[in-house]
Amino acid sequence: MEENDLSCPDNHANWFALYNLCKQVNEKQVIIISSVEFSKILNVSQQTASRRIQNLEKLGWIKRRISGKVQNIIITKKGSDIMLEMYKNLKQILEDILIVGEVTEGMNEGRYYVSIKGYYDQFIEKLGFNPYKGTLNLKLNDTNNSILREKLKNTIPVIINGFKDQSREYGEVNCYECQVYRLDNKEKKKKAAILDIKRTHHEKNIVEILAKPYLRDYFNLKNGDKLRIDLIKNKK
Repeated sequence: MEENDLSCPDNHANWFALYNLCKQVNEKQVIIISSVEFSKILNVSQQTASRRIQNLEKLGWIKRRISGKVQNIIITKKGSDIMLEMYKNLKQILEDILIVGEVTEGMNEGRYYVSIKGYYDQFIEKLGFNPYKGTLNLKLNDTNNSILREKLKNTIPVIINGFKDQSREYGEVNCYECQVYRLDNKEKKKKAAILDIKRTHHEKNIVEILAKPYLRDYFNLKNGDKLRIDLIKNKK
């Protein structure tokens, strides 16, 4: 068995056991647990739970000292490295299946359109917030962009009507209500809208986000940071 091979089926039970042990870590970084308690956490027999702990010790992922009916367990550097590798893999998977965009510089197109009174007044009325006069530009990878575009096809947009002024005619704009938040803090969400401008010079993978605050300050963002987009689905 390749002990550090995350694709090796023989290690699946060991990873799961290590993950559940790590969840029991306290401030002293020592896990005090009995095989009976661990069996309940894993939903297996006491014998199986005891064997899993022994396997982790043999792999060098933990160190333990038996004290009566309980075991004092410490996650080793090797075990921590395994957890870090698992985290990296899961993080990449999540970014592939969730709609995640990378903060990038824009061309001030959003600022131009949002500042136009005929649009701005409708944003306030129809979206329910006074938007910052600019947009946050998020760059999606090809997979995320395809997922988003497919979801937008099945979502009812908030329609910002076109209009004319003395100088030109402005076309209809579709907005899609959403929530955005950092991947590392899903509790701090902000209501927003995807601004779908038909005439744009942006690359096809760029999404413009309209919101009330200046999102770069609100989320403390810099170029390269990532935000998750959750559509508020008004299905067709």
